[in-house]
Amino acid sequence: MAKVAWKPGTMLYPVPAVLVTSHYNGIDNVCTVSWAGTVCTEPPMISISLRPERYSFQLIQQSKEFVVN
Repeated sequence: MAKVAWKPGTMLYPVPAVLVTSHYNGIDNVCTVSWAGTVCTEPPMISISLRPERYSFQLIQQSKEFVVN
């Protein structure tokens, strides 16, 4: 098996608690998320996990966007 060289990249490690802001139809919201991770560094993408019961879940589902702070 050939040796594989990994390139350095920006990672969210250890997994931090983050603030996730969302906005839809004039409604702003912020929530804490303790499950966030790096999906890809090029292009930069992260993932979060929210329960459907969270108010932000509905806003993100409708707007299709969120911001991690």
